[in-house]
Amino acid sequence: MIECPWCSREVLLDQNVCPACKHEVLAEHLEPSLIDQDNNSVESEIALDELDMEAIIANEFECSKCKHDECEINEIAMTGAGLSKVLNIQYHHYLYASCLQCGFVEIYNPNLLNRR
Repeated sequence: MIECPWCSREVLLDQNVCPACKHEVLAEHLEPSLIDQDNNSVESEIALDELDMEAIIANEFECSKCKHDECEINEIAMTGAGLSKVLNIQYHHYLYASCLQCGFVEIYNPNLLNRR
């Protein structure tokens, strides 16, 4: 059993989905101490890659609207179409950077950024 990072309930995951809140729970969403030490090479690389992506986005950010260079970065999860929408399974994860001066938001797909 793990503590779901989205709803904070102790649950058994069903195919990486929390049965309580229906959010997908990936290795990068869990605290580093919860990642299996025997399998941490791949999973910790995923978690580190996401942290590296956030740092890269923050360092290279320049608002396309007001040209300010400071931002706040957060993650958002969304459902897809069809059955995932009906069951509210949010498996699309994106990073977004909000300009601290004007509030303009830029959205990044971490799957595409990982390939670069």
